[in-house]
Amino acid sequence: MDVVRTPQGLYKTNCYILKENGYALIIDPGFHGQRIMKELQDVTPVGIVLTHGHADHICAVDTLVESYHIPVYMHAKDEELLLVKRRMPSGYKERFTSPYVALEEGPLQIEPFSLHVWEVPGHSAGSVCIGYKHILFTGDTLFKGTIGKVNTYNGDSKAMEKTLQKIMTLDPSYVIYPGHGSSTTLRYELGTNPYL
Repeated sequence: MDVVRTPQGLYKTNCYILKENGYALIIDPGFHGQRIMKELQDVTPVGIVLTHGHADHICAVDTLVESYHIPVYMHAKDEELLLVKRRMPSGYKERFTSPYVALEEGPLQIEPFSLHVWEVPGHSAGSVCIGYKHILFTGDTLFKGTIGKVNTYNGDSKAMEKTLQKIMTLDPSYVIYPGHGSSTTLRYELGTNPYL
């Protein structure tokens, strides 16, 4: 198993490519679809999973779907983010037009990848964490030393409080791959992150 991290765009949003046995999942393709495609030359992509629907996490979705004809997975509560006009830096698309499969909490099988989805509203109504083996992709919910903003469109501070309580019950051995910045572990965050 290999996890490739490729920060994308003005906000250095982490796009992750999870590779195993010749297949790949793309997590949060935020920008530069052609760069992401270069990382996929030795594997067969089987899906795109979005931790949430903010523009800096979705801009390369359509490019990748058009190239590989793969499904997209996103929580339905973030569909409204694709419909609301916001002021974004030049080059950022506010939406993707490809259809998506609605994520729900629980196990999720995408080809050979046996995942687990946790609904973690707070940063956005449809934020999710995606678990695979010892890895947890947290999007903009949990970062090294901090958490995601809740003063965004469809963010919710009360929901974030409940989400953090849920995260505190997860396996502390998880390696955290956040939407921005460097990786960490849940055990480290439980001991040092002031929000946990």
